[in-house]
Amino acid sequence: MVNQPHKKIQLNFFETACTGTVNAIGQWKHVPPNLPIHRNKSLTHDRDPKDVSKTKDRLAYYMNLAQLAEKGKISSIFFADSYGGHEIFEGKADAQYKGGSHVAKLDPTVFISAMATVTDSVGFGITGSTTHIPPYLLARTWSTLDHVTDGRMAWNIVTSFSDSSAKALGLDNMLPHDERYNAAEEYMDVIYQLWEKSWEDGAQKWQAEPEMAYDPSKVHRIEYQGKYLKFSGVQQAHPSPQRTPLIFQAGASKAGIAFGGKHAEAIFCAHSSVADCKRYTQSVRAAAAAAGRDPQAIKFFLGAMPFLGRTREEAEEKFEAARKRASIQGGLARFSGFVNVDMSVYPVDEPFKFKGELKENAVQGIVNSMKSMNDNQDMTPRDVGEILAFGGIGPRPVGTAEMVADELQKWMEEGDIDGFNLSPVSMPSSWEDIVDLLVPELQRRGLYWDDYPAPGGTLRENVYSAPGKPFLADDHPGSRFKWNAPKVEEKKTNGEVDGVQARV
Repeated sequence: MVNQPHKKIQLNFFETACTGTVNAIGQWKHVPPNLPIHRNKSLTHDRDPKDVSKTKDRLAYYMNLAQLAEKGKISSIFFADSYGGHEIFEGKADAQYKGGSHVAKLDPTVFISAMATVTDSVGFGITGSTTHIPPYLLARTWSTLDHVTDGRMAWNIVTSFSDSSAKALGLDNMLPHDERYNAAEEYMDVIYQLWEKSWEDGAQKWQAEPEMAYDPSKVHRIEYQGKYLKFSGVQQAHPSPQRTPLIFQAGASKAGIAFGGKHAEAIFCAHSSVADCKRYTQSVRAAAAAAGRDPQAIKFFLGAMPFLGRTREEAEEKFEAARKRASIQGGLARFSGFVNVDMSVYPVDEPFKFKGELKENAVQGIVNSMKSMNDNQDMTPRDVGEILAFGGIGPRPVGTAEMVADELQKWMEEGDIDGFNLSPVSMPSSWEDIVDLLVPELQRRGLYWDDYPAPGGTLRENVYSAPGKPFLADDHPGSRFKWNAPKVEEKKTNGEVDGVQARV
């Protein structure tokens, strides 16, 4: 048994609003063919391992999920999202559709209000792209969600990488990798001002005589002119409980690490070894320090897919049954999209060496992890497809709650992380195993909270175990845009002040 850490493990549920699961492609094949669809009441389950993600186009699925997460004191339910398929494998998206890999994807923002009505404390995170969603629209949408959840929203920042999504949204192609992060910096300058500066505290008056619902002197237009963004407008939504939602991010490239160190409050990561994980967390914390932030202010959540059973044999049976259902073509289609290389050109059962000759827009962290995941031994495309379809890059602990808890505890202590982004295999049985088996074991060890640090509070208060502190930390770069922040003029090379900061 490793030494008990001083911090508590936090757990997120890793979801996506489409049939199937995020990192277990092909498990829909375990779906009963005549599963009844309940439109107006919660689904009931009898711990049958059969997957019910076929019902992800019904509110009942998400409401039931939220209630289960809150029962297990889960920090947040995080929805991965994207705006287009992967059309690299065989030059088309057919393998994605056949494998059921991240297709028929719905808009997760629609489900949050229903999930919030049946819970009080669990948080909700959604991916939003700085490339594809104008900051004006994202600011209003996330503020609205932060209002209706009483401050339980997070934004996972991505710059996107898929040419298919770019073309679907009217762009000829994506900006080069590092340039997307340059554009994202301008995006952050704008959106921080919308959330933190456009409305002062006390703007809502509700005063009958003299008539004043909102004090216009406390509502300010934001003006911005940059290389990538031009903006003039007033934030439409009044300040939400957190103002700026909790900020998630995931990036393993040099540019992504610098961006995360500067802006992220929580980071999702995927690693195949504890040593790689520790190197990554250290690099991001160094980037945070370089940006003038407390390096320990960033919370790290490692992706993992546990297989739990009341006995080791039961867990191993679940693992093997799920492995057989994994969609190799779905996994290869996903990997091809990540690395921007058509994996169909390689014979599926012949070893190949991925030489790392990456095209523009490849997801660099995936490539680096794949190289080290198999001790740099030769792999076949089938091996790669199975990895991406069956857990992805990260630990897949198999066993009893005690055995899985041992492995998670080791990763947390030696990898310098704060929690786990847990992927399911089948739903709801994977979630039920976490809540009913794993959580009680972690609580028994003193590694998991018995209740939320701020029951009924904001997501930021709970993630940081800081009741009464729902806003950005003072050393966060977004805080310099607060409406009452000291005015500091920072001269830029083009003679502008603070990147053409808000003129109010």
